[in-house]
Amino acid sequence: MLDGIDALLALEKYGTISEAAVRMRLTQSAVSKRIQALERELDMRLIEPDGRKVKLTSKAYKFINKARPIIIELKNLSLEDDSANLANFALGLSDSIAGSMGPLVINQTLKNFKNIKLDLHVHRSLMLIENVLLGKYQMGLCTDSESRKELVSLHLYDEPMVLISCEMGRKFNKNLPLITIEENSATWKSIGPKVKNDYQSLTSATQFIHVESFLAVYQMTKVGFGNGLIPLGLSKELKISKNQVKKLKLTRPISLVTRKTIAQLEIFDPFFKELKKNMIKYFEDKEL
Repeated sequence: MLDGIDALLALEKYGTISEAAVRMRLTQSAVSKRIQALERELDMRLIEPDGRKVKLTSKAYKFINKARPIIIELKNLSLEDDSANLANFALGLSDSIAGSMGPLVINQTLKNFKNIKLDLHVHRSLMLIENVLLGKYQMGLCTDSESRKELVSLHLYDEPMVLISCEMGRKFNKNLPLITIEENSATWKSIGPKVKNDYQSLTSATQFIHVESFLAVYQMTKVGFGNGLIPLGLSKELKISKNQVKKLKLTRPISLVTRKTIAQLEIFDPFFKELKKNMIKYFEDKEL
């Protein structure tokens, strides 16, 4: 059955049996036979004609969404007893973390884990979580603080948010709007209520401009459209002058999320601890 599932996953990923065969280093006939054998075992049709090609059926998609996490976890279980193996993990980064301290912290962490290889992907936190749930990624570094029973969420750090002024000096023009991340983002869901309740003085008119990225917040603030609210890590990576930055008593949680079986791997706990240590060190070194 495992061979058939591998073939089906390859067909989903690469689109044609011929390309799946090349990637799996098999003949097209071997790939087709594996899928046919899986269809007999499951007693369901998994592929159907699509012009001169074939495509997955709706039942096939439902099946692989359930099977994918199990297959990935089975492949990684051998790492518990054989540290010489190379562990390949897909790690998703939220776009705001990928755009600031994330790549540096991950790179520093990997220096102590020569037997781990990470395939990095970047998404919004909500999409990232979905991909971890589906098993496409084994881990996710994100700002989503909502707990999900299917996943393990491990807290790494509470990153301070900072106010940046479009004017030189620490005097902020409160008559200008506050520019920050979109309302549907994980960060805003985490900090939004506190901003509205505790920081009304940030703008006298309580005006908000919500945009899709923190880099856009910075660019719009820089030319004078308003004051900006961004994460501390990004303000340091952009080398914004200290005279233009005010750290707030406002934080967003950064967590590493994974499936329970991945968290149980022997290699996972030391990786997480090293990642957390480097995350803390980054912000200690980068404090305003």
